This record gives sequence, structure tokens and C-alpha cells, in this order.
Amino acid sequence: MPPNPSYAQRSESFRCDECGDEMAVPLFCDHCGSDYPERRRMSPFAIVGLASTFALDHEELEQRELLLTGRLHPDRWQQDDSRLYKKALLAQAAVNQALESIREPIERGNTLLELQVPELAEELRPMHRPEPEFLLEQLELQEEVRGALDPERRRALKQLVRSQLKRLHEQIADAFTALEQSEAGDSLRIAVTRALQFLGEARYWRNLQRALRGEAPR
Repeated sequence: MPPNPSYAQRSESFRCDECGDEMAVPLFCDHCGSDYPERRRMSPFAIVGLASTFALDHEELEQRELLLTGRLHPDRWQQDDSRLYKKALLAQAAVNQALESIREPIERGNTLLELQVPELAEELRPMHRPEPEFLLEQLELQEEVRGALDPERRRALKQLVRSQLKRLHEQIADAFTALEQSEAGDSLRIAVTRALQFLGEARYWRNLQRALRGEAPR
């Protein structure tokens, strides 16, 4: 569901209408407990107060997450009435969901496509799935990982996955730079196409990485 267009894509500063203090997030005042449920359809970037861009600074994102975790922790409201505590829980859940959608490059890229070019991305997505050769390679690697890997081969696969993800993350970043610089027409379609291609491939490599760690795919 697209964000409510009546709110900005970036939340730089919100002050509570009730107490006038600056809020950690636009959904809930961590000073007086007032909430603003009508803002829950803001973009994930706006909810956590970060720019809507793929090129997020990792350190800035971590610092923002630590700040929000501290200021919105529901335990601060346990001594108050249950209504305030529930509001704090809902605000924290919304922030956690927003962070999940932008923390990692693959989720961030897909979130940006949904925000910036939802119709074009939906149109192009079915046309740009990974090539059969790539899918066969990934299937064979997944089967190999499920078998008995010797330590040297496991190390080699982990190194391969890291290098492939690094390459793809750089290509995704380049695609989004081109997307942000394109207004319409063929250049925009090409940028979205490349973003979809690289995001799709990156998801397969990440699932292989998770398989090597014994984790479930995402």
C-alpha cells in the first residue's frame, strides 16, 4: 500500500500538538504519550526520519535505530495506564516494521520501487526474472550446501557469496542513482529494469548465504 501523499516522504522534525515537544517518530510522542495513528501510512523512511534513498549511510541508520529503540521502549510506559503502554507498543512495532523494510539493501530497494515507481515496477517485474542458467546454478549450489560440505569448500562458497553480493549491491546502488536522475521515458524504464534484475539476483545469493549459515530463506 503506497504511503499517504498528504505527508512528506522524509520526516525531519515533528512536534507534538499536545505538549509541543519534539517527537522521536511522527506516530507517538515519547514525552506525553499522544499518538497520531493517521500517520501510520507514511513511508518507512519518513517514519524513522531518514531520506528516501538507496544510498543510506549505514552508521547513520544504526545510530537512528539505537536512538529510537531507547526513546520508544515500551518499558518506559509500564507504570502508566494500559492505554499508553499499548500506544507505545504499537509505535515500536511500526518503527520495527519500517526498519525491517529499509535496513538491508534488498528490502530497501524493493521498498523504494514501491514508493517511487509502483506501477512501472509492477509492469516490468514479470518480464525481468533471472535467466534459466542462473536459476540452475543457484539450484545446484543450494543442493550442494544441503549435502556434506568439507570445510575448504564451505569457506570458498562463503567467499563467493560475499563477493557476488558486494558486486550486486554496488550495481543496485548504481541503478537507483540512475533512477533518481531519470524523470520518465526509456531512461527510467532501463533504470527500473536494472534495479529489478539485480535485486532478484541478490535475493538468490542471500538465500544461499543463509543456507550456508543454517538459516531459512527470505
